[in-house]
Amino acid sequence: LRVARTTDAVIHENTTVLGTSQEAGGVRVATSRGEVSAKKLLVCTDAYTDGFDPWLRRRLVPVRSRIIATEPLGESVMDRLMPKKMMHGDTRQLSYYYRPSPDGTRILFGGRDGTTEGDPLAPTTHLRSELGRIFPELAKMGITHSWFGQVAMNRDMVPRMFTVGDTVYATGFCGSGVVWARWLGKKAAFKLLGQTERAQSAFDFDPPPKAVPLYLGKPWFIPLVYSFYERRDKRAMRGKKESPKG
Repeated sequence: LRVARTTDAVIHENTTVLGTSQEAGGVRVATSRGEVSAKKLLVCTDAYTDGFDPWLRRRLVPVRSRIIATEPLGESVMDRLMPKKMMHGDTRQLSYYYRPSPDGTRILFGGRDGTTEGDPLAPTTHLRSELGRIFPELAKMGITHSWFGQVAMNRDMVPRMFTVGDTVYATGFCGSGVVWARWLGKKAAFKLLGQTERAQSAFDFDPPPKAVPLYLGKPWFIPLVYSFYERRDKRAMRGKKESPKG
């Protein structure tokens, strides 16, 4: 956006896209302020894809990722708990991930949030409990912030860009969009501009991802999936505790 502002590009803020359609010579985009015709269209809405593209929405499942931030811990505590100041994650189906805050004074701790309704504090309470399990000395530490955003999962859990007609998609970052989106988005822009060599990527896939069965855009099955993965994670943890040491 910053670069676009330095050119002759016209930016239409607060304008809802209502739908798109392929037509001869390009794509027609219907918006809340009228229609626009374009030779090419780039779609990077990922987990925030709404009703404007039902076809894509059936291929992406939005899932909440929630993060909590501890109170400032002090330099000595941070050096003891996270001496290498690196990001960490585990291998569970419902994994947890954590890292120092940018200023190095707190721990940011996150995980998948399977709630779609009910007590809004429950996911934060759960993450706080898991934080205390991993770092017992933080079990009673206060939490200053809690927030969530949507991440998009697809059936094979692989980020990709692909083309349908005159529309280029960059999508399906599966919870790693902070890393993937800037890089793959740039590749998609080169693809849109016809710069084939600069657009080359191992994640340029055709055909596009398959639709999720029995799914029309509302992830009704998320609580069931989370319950299933929770049981798998608990069985796996019990198996590790019971396995004999060699």
